[in-house]
Amino acid sequence: MTGLLKDLLGHQVWADAMFFHAWGKSAGREDLELRTRTGHLVDVQEGFLGILKGDAGVPEARSLQDFEALKRRCRANHEALGALGRGLDAAALARIVRVPWFPDPPCLVSVAEALLQICLHTQHHRAQNMTRLKALGAEPKNVDYIIWLWKQRPDGRWDL
Repeated sequence: MTGLLKDLLGHQVWADAMFFHAWGKSAGREDLELRTRTGHLVDVQEGFLGILKGDAGVPEARSLQDFEALKRRCRANHEALGALGRGLDAAALARIVRVPWFPDPPCLVSVAEALLQICLHTQHHRAQNMTRLKALGAEPKNVDYIIWLWKQRPDGRWDL
């Protein structure tokens, strides 16, 4: 996989790692709103990973998890997406998959569109989470795509 989609996935790794760094330094590690929304974000990442790997089922709901568990799952999702992305050529990106949680009418999208949805959905909820961190008195990070480009496309650093 090359081009803008590869960059968006690379940006997402960095931005999610920056969010977890900011959240981890805050007094809001146990905040119910952050844990619930981040759990949803990670669940959706995993759901789409399942679709892309050929699992046609609707993901099971998980119980609310703590900061460390969510961070581990998010990082694992990015590692799996990176491994998956390295093997995708133009034909694989054009392959059509079905999103099972939208059953009628069936939601059929290309692999490229599914990857884009992962990025956009995560970005939406990450922004909400950064706003929540600010409301809790923490220091949110500016994780705009242009910042990532300006910083020469850094990798996500999960252990800051």
